[in-house]
Amino acid sequence: MPDYPEIETLVLETVGLLAEDFEIEALRNPTADSALYGNNGPLDSMALVNLIADLEDAISEQFDRSITLADEKAMSAYKSPFLDVKSLAKAILERV
Repeated sequence: MPDYPEIETLVLETVGLLAEDFEIEALRNPTADSALYGNNGPLDSMALVNLIADLEDAISEQFDRSITLADEKAMSAYKSPFLDVKSLAKAILERV
């Protein structure tokens, strides 16, 4: 089972690749504290959907686990798991 640092690394790599594809300068060198979506996040809804799909694929390939990130739990959470890299990595760890 993957641990938090492994998941955070995967999220950072995936966010960096997405930033290149979508030309999002603010996320070219993401950190754990990088905002993703919401008030301060540079991702629009289309980029967020792509990030979610990319992460689900990467998790399946790297950890041989199938998870769904955009589920009822995520959508109804008081604090969105998509706000920043750290919260997204924590949400992934809970589902893996």
